[in-house]
Amino acid sequence: MTDMTLGELKKLTSGNAFSPIDLVFADFILRRTRSQSPELFAAAALASFAVRAGNSCCDLSLYAGKTFPEYSDPDPQEEQPCVVLPQLDTWLEVLRKDTLEKVMAFHPETESPTTPLVMDNAHRLYLNRYFQYEKQLAEEIRRRCAEPPEVTPLPPGRLAELSPYFKKNAGKAEIDYQQSAVFLAFHNLFSIITGGPGTGKTTVAAALLALELERNPELEIALCAPTGKAQARLRESVTRGIAGLSCSQGIKDKLALIPCGTIHSLLRPLPGTTQFRHNEKNPLRAGLIVVDEASMVSLSLMAKLMKAVRPDAKVILLGDKDQLASVDAGAVLADICACGARNVMPPPVAEAFRSQTSWEFPVISDSRPLSGNIAELVRNHRSANAPAISTLSAAIRNIASERELREVTAAVVHCDAPDFRTVPLPRSAFEHALAREITAPCIRFGNEERYYALSDLRALADRGGDDAMRRAFGIIDRFKILCALRNGPHGTVAVNAMIRSRLRMTDAFSCGLPLMITRNHPESGLYNGDIGMVWRSSAGQLRVYFPDPREPGRFRSFLPVELPEHEAVFAMTVHKSQGSGFQNVLIILPDHDTPVLTRELLYTAVTRAEERVVLWANPAIVATALERLTIRQSGLKDRLADPVS
Repeated sequence: MTDMTLGELKKLTSGNAFSPIDLVFADFILRRTRSQSPELFAAAALASFAVRAGNSCCDLSLYAGKTFPEYSDPDPQEEQPCVVLPQLDTWLEVLRKDTLEKVMAFHPETESPTTPLVMDNAHRLYLNRYFQYEKQLAEEIRRRCAEPPEVTPLPPGRLAELSPYFKKNAGKAEIDYQQSAVFLAFHNLFSIITGGPGTGKTTVAAALLALELERNPELEIALCAPTGKAQARLRESVTRGIAGLSCSQGIKDKLALIPCGTIHSLLRPLPGTTQFRHNEKNPLRAGLIVVDEASMVSLSLMAKLMKAVRPDAKVILLGDKDQLASVDAGAVLADICACGARNVMPPPVAEAFRSQTSWEFPVISDSRPLSGNIAELVRNHRSANAPAISTLSAAIRNIASERELREVTAAVVHCDAPDFRTVPLPRSAFEHALAREITAPCIRFGNEERYYALSDLRALADRGGDDAMRRAFGIIDRFKILCALRNGPHGTVAVNAMIRSRLRMTDAFSCGLPLMITRNHPESGLYNGDIGMVWRSSAGQLRVYFPDPREPGRFRSFLPVELPEHEAVFAMTVHKSQGSGFQNVLIILPDHDTPVLTRELLYTAVTRAEERVVLWANPAIVATALERLTIRQSGLKDRLADPVS
């Protein structure tokens, strides 16, 4: 440990410390002020570092007086460079010097600063654009939530009639929270419907869309999700939900024609920029926007989406607030859900709900900005098919004490149920154990008697043809290996290499090789997270096929040279799996601690599985992951609580 000098700060480039881009930005700030201040350099580098770590800002009070960086290895083999950061008062005094006005604005809550750095009144230091994103997003949400709901009369019993799921709960003493979610969102300009997998979020969405079209048959609706996979699942789920609705065929026909795409395709990216064709000056035409998998949406993308929505249009966010936050900066859904009571209604809406259903619903009893705008679904309707997955995922999500933490850790570590099995991470025989898993028949198609294994991809690829390709896609859609890490012996790079070797798919474009796009490419219509497969065309040419999001059941194909950046995807990181679901999941946690091992990561991994989880993890690693909560530094909650301007 050394004193904080410019020289020592610039050495902090190993482990969980600064990257070259952080240091370049800090150097730029010093040049702008003609300063040699280590306090300013450290603050600027930390502001950049914080965004790379997923935070929208750097809360200086969390770093002041602390050693930076923190290392996870308590007994390092060699000396690890670190410095002690200044105490908060000293640090702030230096940063407030007049000479810094060119690079840092202080407490600009009512203005739009142009300086590269912004410090708010809670000692949160922002890169300018992230301050603007937070401020703009909070203003948009607050404005929509401040609009008093106008109660729309519905025919008696219409809500229960909408869906067979609703009808079977009509007249019961217990409130059906799916119906209350529909009713709440029907009357709000901005709503959130949150809940875990299997709780019926898209069932609610389908019923709500029908109700909205009955009220206004000319309403333009847009469905969107962060990734191609997520939007495809949204489209499939809504299509299934439409089939069971009790509404006119005309409404069903309109519902079937609602466009569904990624958020990027909805906003239409401007090539070569981070901007979109649709913005506050050119808003979207839709009067209702539904966003699925909202927990995956970053602060920047959510801010741009909300700015592109018409002032009178409705916005509904669907998602699981307990999942991993977005890969990029922000924890938008979790922050918003923390700003209001869930499952409460304004008195007029609650009274209308009572008249419609006979249920007495709780009314708003606090002044938080989003109370009355958040519906939470808690009942898992898939639990009968996978009881251990359902029980353990709920237990992980609801840990609230040290005792519960110990109990849930033990339950996960010792689970040996048909649908959830935990085994210690294989060590010397890791590759052999992996080979057993990928050759084990565990994948089923409907009521077929035969079960498939991941290794059957090789035989299907050798056989060729459209039917074999559809079956191959079915296999990779039903079984996935999820790793906590990308690199290392138990990360996706190593696991994918082992499987490719085992299946004799070591060429860059081996027939049958599944590939995932890793960079948005609007020109081709391929986006980060889209999954395709190398296959021979009827003419014998190797092409890469992707499901067509506009025409379910059809495929688009590309020459290998036409693809943007991509990688093999027998295994993917848990982060990349968000928005996807699989029959069977093998989860691989590393043999050592790492900051990415969190409760949210394990919860997200487990809830990707619909029927079966195999968890490879050592007990100590499971305990560490369940104990560590993801806390992202953000000012969004405070800005949402500000009075509406």
